[in-house]
Amino acid sequence: MFSNNKPKVAIIGAGMSGLGAAIKLLESGYSCVILESQAEAGGLAGSFSIDKKYFPFGYHHILCQDKPLLKTLKKLGLYPQVAWKKGKVLFAVDNQIYNLENPWEFIKFPMSWKAKIKFAKLMAYCFLKKDWEKSLGNAQNWLDKIAGEEVRKTIFDPLMDIKYGLPSENLSANWLGSRLHYQEFSKPLGYLPNQDWTKVLTDKMAEKVKELGGEIITNAPVTKIRFNQNKVTGLTYVRQNQSYDINTEIVINTAPPHIFLSLCDYQDTKLQKVEYLDALSLILETEQKLPRELYLLSCLRPRYSFGGIFMLSSLNRTIGVKNGTIVNFFTTLSPKYEYLRSQNSEELLETYQRDFEKIFGFRLEPIWHHLTLIKNYSPKFLNDYKNPETRGNIPGLYFAGNYLTYPIITSTGSAIASGEKAADYIIQDHDGH
Repeated sequence: MFSNNKPKVAIIGAGMSGLGAAIKLLESGYSCVILESQAEAGGLAGSFSIDKKYFPFGYHHILCQDKPLLKTLKKLGLYPQVAWKKGKVLFAVDNQIYNLENPWEFIKFPMSWKAKIKFAKLMAYCFLKKDWEKSLGNAQNWLDKIAGEEVRKTIFDPLMDIKYGLPSENLSANWLGSRLHYQEFSKPLGYLPNQDWTKVLTDKMAEKVKELGGEIITNAPVTKIRFNQNKVTGLTYVRQNQSYDINTEIVINTAPPHIFLSLCDYQDTKLQKVEYLDALSLILETEQKLPRELYLLSCLRPRYSFGGIFMLSSLNRTIGVKNGTIVNFFTTLSPKYEYLRSQNSEELLETYQRDFEKIFGFRLEPIWHHLTLIKNYSPKFLNDYKNPETRGNIPGLYFAGNYLTYPIITSTGSAIASGEKAADYIIQDHDGH
């Protein structure tokens, strides 16, 4: 039931942040409309279908320490269906594969014993450290101080090149340390058997929005956000070549900052500094088996066309159309790998197959494959990164999204939490007014 004295809220983007914000506001008596530029809700948690089965655009797993996500799954009645399994993370160096949690393979890993001891020290330090808010400077200096140059050059420089295409001196030690603190792959990962959990979650959240009286308009990109006398007055969106206006005092933006800034004349140095990267994600199913059980293979040396290979069926064996092996090749489109953007699905598959064969010694034979260009996949958490404010500097303007979650690990739950935080601020600012 909407309250007559509460203004209408327009939310840009029907990803996890937008849906999370809408549910909280609707439950508090606000009316909400979500405008989504794509054909379906989901954002980065979107899906595609093959023979009536759904697959995520790219790898997704439920973290057992992701409290906002677990809370949402419980609220929507999905948590009892969650299954948990440990995922093996392997590293490829000179076409040899190592599991660093296996003592024998850790011994054989091409790094000196002194460096291995320092690596263990780093992991213990990050696990025990709780506060990652105070600036630790850049990742290069921080790693060299705690773990040494050999550990950085062997393990972390390649990983940061895979993630951002940048040297460690440009990246935040706080971001890296908080990721190591969570040790996401050292604990069981969650999924929903027989289905794509991100699709189920998105559908449930969208149903909840509509059940509470909210509206989700898809295929409706916002083209302008209107301000007047330093206040929000509304926005304009386009659907089926028709332009529509929404008059509202409150807007939540969940789109990446550079998209938001293109819609209005708004000044904010923190927003202007946020940079994003796109990614390529190619998922295929094959009847072949990989010679080693793995969930993630990170290729440290040499670098290949893909930064990582996720074997999605290792976590969720029932996800495939033919109950085969589901492989997800993933490449962050840093400048070094921008050339791959122009390759079509068949060309990129051929590129990936050639590199896969160098590591595993055989060629994949897909039953089907699907390529997704994931736009604005990740912000670059540079060493001077600062979260923008959730409250904008214009009354009625609020922000949510994965660019507001530094330095904690970005996840489905952190996106939901950022939307709920924006909703909390709106309730604080407007209830009783």
